[in-house]
Amino acid sequence: MQRYLTLAIVIATCADATVFGQNVLRLYPEKKLQADAARWSEQIRAEYRETILPQLTDEERSVLGAVKIEVPTSGPNGDPFSFYTDDKGTIYLAALSLRFFSDLCVANAWLNAHGYDGTTVRDYVGLLLREATLSPGAPLPAVFRTLGVPDNAREESAVANRVDRNFGNTIVFLLAHELGHALKRHDTHSRDPVQKRRQEIEADAFAIEVMRRIGQVPLGVEFWFDVERIGHVQGIRRVTSARFPTEAEWQKYLGGLDHPVTSERLDALANAVEKAPDSFARNQADQARWTRNAKILAQYFRLGAPSAAIGTARVAEYERVRDLHLEDLKPRKAAFTIPGTTEQEPNFNGLFAVRRTAADGGQDTVDLLLLRTGDEVMGGYSSGKTDGFVEGKIVDGVLHFTWREGALNGRGVAQAEGETLRGTWGTGGSEEGGGKWSGVHVKKEKTGR
Repeated sequence: MQRYLTLAIVIATCADATVFGQNVLRLYPEKKLQADAARWSEQIRAEYRETILPQLTDEERSVLGAVKIEVPTSGPNGDPFSFYTDDKGTIYLAALSLRFFSDLCVANAWLNAHGYDGTTVRDYVGLLLREATLSPGAPLPAVFRTLGVPDNAREESAVANRVDRNFGNTIVFLLAHELGHALKRHDTHSRDPVQKRRQEIEADAFAIEVMRRIGQVPLGVEFWFDVERIGHVQGIRRVTSARFPTEAEWQKYLGGLDHPVTSERLDALANAVEKAPDSFARNQADQARWTRNAKILAQYFRLGAPSAAIGTARVAEYERVRDLHLEDLKPRKAAFTIPGTTEQEPNFNGLFAVRRTAADGGQDTVDLLLLRTGDEVMGGYSSGKTDGFVEGKIVDGVLHFTWREGALNGRGVAQAEGETLRGTWGTGGSEEGGGKWSGVHVKKEKTGR
């Protein structure tokens, strides 16, 4: 039987407070958050005592002996990602953040259980944070109502089982990550980007090691990183007046966050899981199945790493969410295959190294990131000097798209040939005439760490 960790509340995240976070406190009544804080305080402390503490070494227990865990109703600035550790070793998990991700986890599980596209949950987070920034005094769209999820969704056994599994895994990762900061005596107020990234990787390493000691595949953690990443992208509008920041501005912004989602963090997590997938799965009845699940989880982390680093992916995400409306988030039937969960990844999805040859013979190379949902494809490309955006639809196996590059725009077409994409582009209404291009799918090599 699948082993669930002990705490039976609904949450799916690991995050931290940031001064740049959007205020979503008005999403829930204060009395509801007070009741949540009272109920969850002892439950979370019990999770620490009964699940994490037995896995610690004597030395670790000695260092962490004075750690305290608090559950305030909300964190600084009403931030929905408010989980953090102060310089005295006290860990804070805000009830606002717990409730928010509780609802996201239920919505995601219900949509998937009913064959709907779960990516609308991520879109909702982006839209919510956009509205929280642009309309600070207006009511915010509620999670369930906006996503078309019934209030009693968690009463369905398939939903409850998935939620409990993802919560149990993620709450342990959350606590262990913050314990990692306390154990390593990190300077949690540091704004040095290099030190900040190093500290996050070290805290993650401790958290994933705790999961390995428990013998539990940390499914659910990947959901948090996906949600937090879009939070970063939407949050940038708070600190720059430009349409979107330069790479230098983006790195400076990440350096100011408490828990920046970076490609280094995701790669390090993938390495840790890939190093001993059977160890994470050893307490499961079907160890072979859960070992495979561990390997798939590592692929989630790896596939997310380029999106955390490539500027065009950030800009494409920002532009897409900027144009979303509430009606765009209604339940839609899923035709989306998560890369790494099947034997064959879907075409027109992933990172490609592209060579372009213009009609006049000129050539250049760009990195192209495509994100596919069903038959719809969107993405962006960059050469380091040039940024562009593409959006299109697959018809009879052929991708027809529009492109935009500065003041220029046009149309194009592409076909998939194994790991290679080949196509043409043109200006105006033509899909050819501008030149030809070909792209090779880039698969990140394992480092063996």
